[in-house]
Amino acid sequence: MKLLSSHSTYRANGKLLLTGEYLVLHGAKAIAVPLNVGQQMVVSNTNSSDTLHWLAFYKNQVWFSCELNSEDFSVRNTSHPEKSEALSQIFKTIKSLNPEFALKAGSKFETILESSPEWGFGSSSTLISLLSQWAGVDPFKLNELVFNGSGFDIACATADGPIFYAKNKPVQRISLNYPFADQLFLVYSGRKKRTAIEVNAFLKEKKVSDQMIDEISLLTDEFSVCRDQDEFNLLIRLHEQLISKVIGRISVKPEYFGDFKGEVKSLGAWGGDFFLVSSNKLTFDEVRKYFEKKGLMTVFKWHDLILKRQQP
Repeated sequence: MKLLSSHSTYRANGKLLLTGEYLVLHGAKAIAVPLNVGQQMVVSNTNSSDTLHWLAFYKNQVWFSCELNSEDFSVRNTSHPEKSEALSQIFKTIKSLNPEFALKAGSKFETILESSPEWGFGSSSTLISLLSQWAGVDPFKLNELVFNGSGFDIACATADGPIFYAKNKPVQRISLNYPFADQLFLVYSGRKKRTAIEVNAFLKEKKVSDQMIDEISLLTDEFSVCRDQDEFNLLIRLHEQLISKVIGRISVKPEYFGDFKGEVKSLGAWGGDFFLVSSNKLTFDEVRKYFEKKGLMTVFKWHDLILKRQQP
């Protein structure tokens, strides 16, 4: 893909939520991890049109494109109406946050996803971060107005390593120096969740007590300092049991992987996106073969994806 010579380039990290799913929406402390894959954005000006041109690339192929009116951000042309309406809403919200914001006619935006848009690594949150960097608006406020999420993914977009995240509180940098990291794996469930729908449903339907929030925050602390894999596996079981009670669903291991020699934890909205897998009894090849037999073909090692903070 050839980029124009006069342009500005931005980048944001993808994300995974290690602990605190669902309850992070109510202020629980969570561990969030930025990924070493994310999304880039290149902004240039073609001076050849009165519209905004948007091209989204993955593996050098366009997976989404549209044209918006450069003044009111209405959709002129699109390959995907739902995505273009969401993009239009983001630009309108940027304008509401910054009334001085103005878009040059003929502006061209090219985004480059560094991982599959189906994996749930944050194609939306990285987009919010990228456009906020470019437009000079608060990404957390923009995210809240557009998606009503907790904001952990926005924090990950510009983090340089793992963090503690609690809604409306300062982000804390942490180190996850797991001696057993070579026995941690990340498995794609094959089902991408619609995060905004999950968030709205949970906020509308589920009641959460202060005790539950305190319990999950305590487990988050214990996950952060754990250095023994048997203890780590116990923490996974306790975390899954608590979230199962909160949302009224059976956890993923007993439902799908009861014979697995290790533990399996949902990451983010249950029933979709990625699982964290911990096993000190199986090799990577054995773990991969187990999940492939279940029809799950995308398996990563922990170090393949998790962004590790560089030491000074």
